[in-house]
Amino acid sequence: MSDKTETRIGKHPLEEVSFFGVYTKGRTYLNILYMLLLMPLGIFFFTYAVTLFSTAVGLLVTFIGIFLLYFFFLSLPYFMILQGWLMKISTGIELPKHKFTFDENRTFLQKSMDALKNKAIWKTFFYFIFFAMPLGIVTFTLAVTLLSVGISLTFVWLWPLIQFAVVGSVLTEPWVVTNAVRIIVIVGWVITPFIGFPLLTGSLHLINRLAIWHGRLVVKILEP
Repeated sequence: MSDKTETRIGKHPLEEVSFFGVYTKGRTYLNILYMLLLMPLGIFFFTYAVTLFSTAVGLLVTFIGIFLLYFFFLSLPYFMILQGWLMKISTGIELPKHKFTFDENRTFLQKSMDALKNKAIWKTFFYFIFFAMPLGIVTFTLAVTLLSVGISLTFVWLWPLIQFAVVGSVLTEPWVVTNAVRIIVIVGWVITPFIGFPLLTGSLHLINRLAIWHGRLVVKILEP
């Protein structure tokens, strides 16, 4: 394994980064983007696979159905290449190499049968059907939740500044009825960032781990 990429399960460079060193790694921010893209990609992959496959199977009694099914199976690797490209850029994990091309000297029906016998294409199909969307939803939800909580706690001290700039006063809400409540709120504004910043840092580490785990799972599913 090199310092930049990995093709099989092993120690990943992002797993050895110091606690606050996560902010200096460009792949941390690429992993955030990757995690946010997994849900729309997963929904698209699932919808595309279910719609086109069911349509092709329904038309198999005609030549159109055979052609559509052949087109569908051959299109799957190209979508997986797209995800593999995103995965390699963000996590540094490469997908296993597969052969998706067929002998040009064979007839169309023979190529169709070759596509049906190709295990790599079927693995990609099952990944789109059973894994892409649920994994995308889970990772997207975790990434958004972790970032939202960490950022909001870290920068909560900006709220009174913004409120003062807009309204001209702070702590004038109806629920702030006593000086004791005001003191508690002010202390909270001071203390919360010291909780939020380590929480945000830990969240970035966890997002990196989730992106790495996701990449390794995809490799495991698609490996020859």
